[in-house]
Amino acid sequence: NPHKPPLYYYDYFLKLDWEVAVARKDASVYRTAEELIGVAAKSGDMKAPESVSEHRLLAGTFKLLELCSEEEPSDGAWPLATKVKRRRECGAQLTELSEGLRDELRGKVQRLLVQWAEEYRDHWS
Repeated sequence: NPHKPPLYYYDYFLKLDWEVAVARKDASVYRTAEELIGVAAKSGDMKAPESVSEHRLLAGTFKLLELCSEEEPSDGAWPLATKVKRRRECGAQLTELSEGLRDELRGKVQRLLVQWAEEYRDHWS
C-alpha cells in the first residue's frame, strides 16, 4: 500500500573510545606505527603503549546502551554514558581544558547520532 509509511528498525549498542592529548602547535600528537613499535621493543614485555599519544591527559569511553528506533528520545539527545578510564595528574587549568574538550566531543557525537537517525529515516521513507 503506497499510503502506509515504511517500516524501519535499527538497534545498536555503541561504545566509543576517546582520548584528549596535549601537544605544541607545531608538533604531532599521534605517534607513527614505527614509533609505537619502537616503544614496544624497548619495553620489557613487548606490549604496545596504552595510547598512540605520548602526552595523553584524559581517556575513556562514551557508551550508548540502546541506539534503537523504538526508543528515540523526544528531545533528540541520545543518552551517552561517559566513563573516564585514565586521567593524568596535571594542573587545574589543563584538567578543566581537557574535560571541556571531552564534553565538546560528546556533544558532537550526540549531534552526529541525531543526524544519522534522520538520514536513516529519510533514506527508508
